Amino acid sequence: MTVQTRVLGRIAAAAAATALAMMAAAVSAQDLVKFNGVTAQGGPTAQMFPIFMAQEMGYYKEEGLDVTLNYSKGSSDAARQLAAGNVDWGIFSSAATMQTVQRGFPLKAIMQVYYPDTFDIVVPADSSIQTMADMKGKTIGLSDLAGGEVPMTRASIVEAGLQEGVDVKLVVAGEGDPTTIRSFETDRIQAYAGAKRDLLLIPAQGIETRSITPSAIAAFPGDALSVRAETFESDPELLVKFVRATLKGRQWGMDNPDKAFELLKTKYAEASLGDNPVAPQFWALVQTYYTAPDSVTVHGTMLPEAWTVYMDYLQLGEGEQKALAGPVDLSTVLTDEIVLKASGN
Repeated sequence: MTVQTRVLGRIAAAAAATALAMMAAAVSAQDLVKFNGVTAQGGPTAQMFPIFMAQEMGYYKEEGLDVTLNYSKGSSDAARQLAAGNVDWGIFSSAATMQTVQRGFPLKAIMQVYYPDTFDIVVPADSSIQTMADMKGKTIGLSDLAGGEVPMTRASIVEAGLQEGVDVKLVVAGEGDPTTIRSFETDRIQAYAGAKRDLLLIPAQGIETRSITPSAIAAFPGDALSVRAETFESDPELLVKFVRATLKGRQWGMDNPDKAFELLKTKYAEASLGDNPVAPQFWALVQTYYTAPDSVTVHGTMLPEAWTVYMDYLQLGEGEQKALAGPVDLSTVLTDEIVLKASGN
């Protein structure tokens, strides 16, 4: 056999091996179960790091899943997409979960994603306003009149014994951006309610802030992972696989915060973190969202008491201020079954 023949043989063998590997990968990809979801986030952010880290580390593939994350215009929009069957799962506010159920679309909240609420109400640090009660006759700025901060803001107004539209006015005032700053500087608003990530931008633009959110409101639960009741009934093992991989992604990110932050900045959430002047502070904040209270023994399990308190507040007020027309049977909505199975409990 000549040298040329041997070389050609090796090239042919290598090509055959590559072809087989590609075929195997194609077959493997076809075998993965597509499991598509939506988040209340409008685009890729650090808040979805458990999903991204599970994708990066191959945890979903290990479970036989092909997971895609889609984005929405907020919690209400994400909940509508899930209820309509456009996606298999959703991560959005507890308020949106309860509202959707009350409208006749049975959902199951199967994992607490964020433990604390991700919204807050702030005033300039040098403001004479000390509590929500001091907001009588004043105006609160919001990112959107249908934003996720609205139920929390309205609950805070009621908690302070005030009435929206009579004592306190709500207006759209940006997302912690220059519009918000101008609104403060021109006295168009005296307080601002929004996502905590947006609130980080305000001090970075020269206005130091402090929170006036009532303590009872600050204890509201954050976003949860929800699925349609029919999915929960028909394929609980699929949900266990998804939750198990997601919890692994969360744990890897918490155990390796510097590596996770670098991946987020350069690959998964580059648009929102890459040039963000408060990116490190935001990443530190996000990690607090995924830190459970001491009372939680298995991460991801629910806090029914917090949901009940929030539900009670959502029923207060009149007209559009009243986010819930009546109580929701939380025993049919909240479940720890999937998380416990996924955690080996």
